[in-house]
Amino acid sequence: MAACGSSPQFGVQFISEFRIVLLGNKGAGKTSLANMILCRQTTSPRSTAQCMKIRGVAAGRLVTLVDSPGWWKNFLVHETPEFQKQELVLSMAHCQPGPHAVLLVIRVDALYTEKNKQAAQQHLELFGKDIWKHTIVVFTYGDRLQDQTVEQHIESEGETFLQWLVGKCGNRYHIFNIDRYRGTQVKELLEMIEDMVAGNGGSCYEMDKKCLYEVKEMKRVAEEKANKRRMMVQEQRNVHEGHNISLSNIRMVLLGYRRSGKSCIRNNIFGREIIDLKRTSQCVKTQSEIAGKIITVLDTPGWWKTLTARDTAELDKQEILRSICLCPPGPHALLLTLRLDMPFRDEELKSLEEHMGLLGERAWNHTILLFTHGDLLGDMTVEQYIESEGKDLKLLAAKCRNRYHVLNNKNLLDGGQVMELFKKVEEMVAENDGLYYEMHPRTYKEVRRKWRLMTKKSKMRLKVKRRRMISSVKGAGQYLTELSLILLGYGEAGKTSASNTILGTTDFGFKRTSRCVKRMGEVEGRLLTVIDTPGWWKRLPIEEMPQFSKQEILQSVSLAPPGPVSFLLVIRLDSSFQEEERRAVKDHMNLFGDTVWDQTVVLFTCGDWLGDRTIELYIESEGEALKWILEKCGNRYHILSNKNQRSSNQVTDLLKKIEELVAENKACCSMGMWESKEKTGRSLENVQANERGIQQQTEDFDLDDDVFTTDMKYNIF
Repeated sequence: MAACGSSPQFGVQFISEFRIVLLGNKGAGKTSLANMILCRQTTSPRSTAQCMKIRGVAAGRLVTLVDSPGWWKNFLVHETPEFQKQELVLSMAHCQPGPHAVLLVIRVDALYTEKNKQAAQQHLELFGKDIWKHTIVVFTYGDRLQDQTVEQHIESEGETFLQWLVGKCGNRYHIFNIDRYRGTQVKELLEMIEDMVAGNGGSCYEMDKKCLYEVKEMKRVAEEKANKRRMMVQEQRNVHEGHNISLSNIRMVLLGYRRSGKSCIRNNIFGREIIDLKRTSQCVKTQSEIAGKIITVLDTPGWWKTLTARDTAELDKQEILRSICLCPPGPHALLLTLRLDMPFRDEELKSLEEHMGLLGERAWNHTILLFTHGDLLGDMTVEQYIESEGKDLKLLAAKCRNRYHVLNNKNLLDGGQVMELFKKVEEMVAENDGLYYEMHPRTYKEVRRKWRLMTKKSKMRLKVKRRRMISSVKGAGQYLTELSLILLGYGEAGKTSASNTILGTTDFGFKRTSRCVKRMGEVEGRLLTVIDTPGWWKRLPIEEMPQFSKQEILQSVSLAPPGPVSFLLVIRLDSSFQEEERRAVKDHMNLFGDTVWDQTVVLFTCGDWLGDRTIELYIESEGEALKWILEKCGNRYHILSNKNQRSSNQVTDLLKKIEELVAENKACCSMGMWESKEKTGRSLENVQANERGIQQQTEDFDLDDDVFTTDMKYNIF
């Protein structure tokens, strides 16, 4: 490292002009801190999209500050877009020969997890491992500590991230109260920087020149390619300009992965916050007149960003297909949404192609890429983003014939961006000879047939369930003062979250369970023992599972105290359940012996995903693999929404079902095992017989009927 224009004075390093770079996650308060250090009176700080260099005077000293874009707190470095990582690295180039200090800005009132620690470490080490020698942790929003000191906060239980972070920075930290200015805060910070520079031998931090050159070159090449792309797209639009048409009504369907911003787009298009920004679980149709045109927008459920179509629940796939038919005679445009603040890689492309493949290859002729969160681009163009992200995004743009558009979700008043989108839709329709997207007639009939069969079967299953509920009320289970529950299931099924929900605590934490965890608590007057177990791989045969993992799962029984024990088989609702999953569940459950099924309730997590749909519709849509599991458990199942832990009813109802199960098992034991099996299987045989009859009836239906309705808030199309 090079000496940086400073000279020793009275044992410290006197700096004539400070050079400081601010780093941190989004929302940490970097821009507010920069304004406070330089006493700048500005409007509410916006998200920093690109490096911003500011010069001024602080505590009587010249200061150059470089504010940099923040990363998402929960995102590792590979989850940050390439252009943002380049901007981070280039922040060093804005204060040559290098910064005296890097201020890592941390909100004092935020919670931090192990993943947040990894994210901070990975983003800082983009600059090299020596960066820590020149870094000071700056805590913002110090007033939120109230009577607690920052030292007490760092050492407090559960704040291991802060202890690690401060240790990495040589125990250098400072606290700022952003809401109230105090001049001593800035003066003390500058003195701390001088001490640090002195401790580093009078040197500032210099980025590796080769690395800096490579990043600059990558950005230069991306800008050149972006200019060529912009000219190519404009020429492409000019070719069709004389053939454009004006549509009196425009029908559009929004498609994309979860949290891509689809629901926000509806607010943008209609110019007001009319949409509840909850996850879209079913198709939502919005229609209004804009600039003399009737605009119809269909929002659809999203899929997981990197998972294949086979991992997506059948109900979600059916909703995507159904959306096309809810805006007859067909949509003019399919708007495929992507976030600009996330990278786009090979796994995202494969997932997206598979889900678009549900609509057929012709769908690409009617698709426009719609980038959301456009405010995060700053002065960059969308073409620069496309070129910096690499081949996968460029391939996707090519599949859409280089039709793309950017929306700033935070600027609902900018009608120009929406009118430009309408213009691009009309250009695409003209390019398609005035045609909208139509589903193939064969696919149309198959979707209708499948939907009818599912709804018929789900209604029958619901009737059987209601009959069982009536009979269970007549012979309700005995109230149990003590109860032991063992949660089983594949990894990421939601066992740990469900355990927390049942006990109404966070005692199980939120990390992946690698060993059995036992917790006790009082729930509804009962002494409840809940045991969380390690999950197995969802589709991995039991033969490939390590022996110690199987032993750990079996160990759960020895942790349960003497008395009634029930097993909760946890399955998440928002993903598919197929034959491989069934085999894995069967083999792992059979570790406990054949009678384990008689003591098991299927616990469906992610209950909020269902929306207004019934659990019976989900069961019928998933098919035979899931129904086999339920039949083995005597069709005992319960839904839990881990996002709604305050709802005590869902836990109360679960405990009642378990008490009924315990009572049923006691009765069965007294009658003999063969009689027990006969009794529990009787209702299932009735269901199966009814299903066979429904199948035959459905096949006899005229599939050309225009309308088919059910009593579950569903029209077929």
